[in-house]
Amino acid sequence: MLQQTRMEVVLGYFERFIQRFPTIKALASSTVDDVLAAWSGLGYYRRARMLREGAVAVFERGAMPRTVDELMTVPGIGRYTAGAIASIAFGDRAPIVDGNVKRVLARLDGVEDDPWSRAEELVKACEEPRKLNQGLMELGALVCTPRNPSCDVCPVQKYCVAFATNRVHELPRPKEKQATRELRIPLYLVTDRKGRVLMRREHGKLMTSMLHLPHGDSSLLGARPLEVARTQLIGTFRHTVTNRRITFALFEAKLADSLATFAALRATNLRLVRATTAEGMQRVGVHTERGEESVAHMLKLYADHDLVHLRQIDRIKKAVGAG
Repeated sequence: MLQQTRMEVVLGYFERFIQRFPTIKALASSTVDDVLAAWSGLGYYRRARMLREGAVAVFERGAMPRTVDELMTVPGIGRYTAGAIASIAFGDRAPIVDGNVKRVLARLDGVEDDPWSRAEELVKACEEPRKLNQGLMELGALVCTPRNPSCDVCPVQKYCVAFATNRVHELPRPKEKQATRELRIPLYLVTDRKGRVLMRREHGKLMTSMLHLPHGDSSLLGARPLEVARTQLIGTFRHTVTNRRITFALFEAKLADSLATFAALRATNLRLVRATTAEGMQRVGVHTERGEESVAHMLKLYADHDLVHLRQIDRIKKAVGAG
């Protein structure tokens, strides 16, 4: 959870997640939708899916791997996570390098050569690998921060080349920013007489395995554009995802005749979702911790998944006549 998410955001989610899945067996026995529901709001949902896949692999083996090489065969575990588990849980002399450790080492040595080689030298020479690795991470998170580091209280200040040469704010060198891409994506709100909303379960790099409104442009989401016969603009709103600035245009739409049958919808990964209770929506892959009802609530869930801006919800509610 802490990968790409701040500690203060994670704490509440972690406690609830552990209560819901207290053991590897409990997590391995769960469904993907169960895990995504418990993860809802943290974003980067691939982490949740890989966590479950890893639990399944470990449960099938009957025991948690102990070495870095063995750990890296578990889905979702890379070099950093394997090193953290091996050193902290089992006391192995395994190096770790995350953003915090990389920054500490760059400033300490005054260079940005190969942080993994330097981390390996340190862990081989230390007395307790678990304390060293946790200390490096905490030092970077709390003291040797990217901006305004607390050099006056740093326990390794006297060994720090960057501090001695007045280059703390120069190291590590910032990455070149990616060019910003401007995108305009039409989204289609299609409902039937029963108040159900047409959704698509996406497969691709973004929103994979999750339900979202169908779209009219594949430059952001992988599924093919929805065929519609008639549209009426509800409103537009903007959202930023990494280096992409996206203008979403939400349309109330009518399906093209080619998608008029249930079989045609299923063939294109489309389905009608009834916006009733939170539990019902979780069963179809739309996740929430709240219990409001109505089409508008379903759209708010969609907003929570980082594709519709929350400030547009009241406008959408009025447009679709939701209670």
